Amino acid sequence: MLQVAGDLLKQYQEKFKGGTLSATWNYLRDSMGTYLSQPNPVTSRWEGEDHLRDPNFQLDAFRYRTSRLLHSVAARLQKHSKTLGGFGAWNRCLNHLLTLAESHIESVILAKFIEAVKRCPDEKTRELLKLVCDLYALDRIWKDIGTYRNVDYVAPNKAKAIHKLADYLSYQVRLVAQELVDAFDLPDLIIRAPIGMQSEAYAQYTQHVGF
Repeated sequence: MLQVAGDLLKQYQEKFKGGTLSATWNYLRDSMGTYLSQPNPVTSRWEGEDHLRDPNFQLDAFRYRTSRLLHSVAARLQKHSKTLGGFGAWNRCLNHLLTLAESHIESVILAKFIEAVKRCPDEKTRELLKLVCDLYALDRIWKDIGTYRNVDYVAPNKAKAIHKLADYLSYQVRLVAQELVDAFDLPDLIIRAPIGMQSEAYAQYTQHVGF
């Protein structure tokens, strides 16, 4: 995780030196520019389901978060290095660096997830994957809603809509949870959870735990 954070910082420095970003971090070119400008006061209030389930909005939000973390940790490292030196500054910012790396990794996961949904040839399966993808994206945005609210990236009404839609999608996923679990073809012996059992779920579960 720290190596990921270190490479992000290296690319961040290259960005402002006029260098060329590697293919892995190309998205930072635009998202860092977005971070350094003011959030759009119009889109920050959009709360329609079509907008919230739009892959472009979700990916932009993830990448915006990563860019904001990258910018802020770079500033902190520069500040602390004056009194603590490079090594001391790095240790002082460890939690910040780990959060940055995790944010970037989640951005990559979401991008790959969106690509996989688009490539899925079967319409029913594609809809199911889109449901899970949207839930992943909105759940992560909601869990970090403070980050977005602090810079007015998400207005209060939009934050409430994200929470409400994430809850609704959780309910929708629950209805197809068995299909999702079955897709991995895991034996019931391993699953050992009523929601994933194919038959006589509760009886088998209670028997397994000793009743």
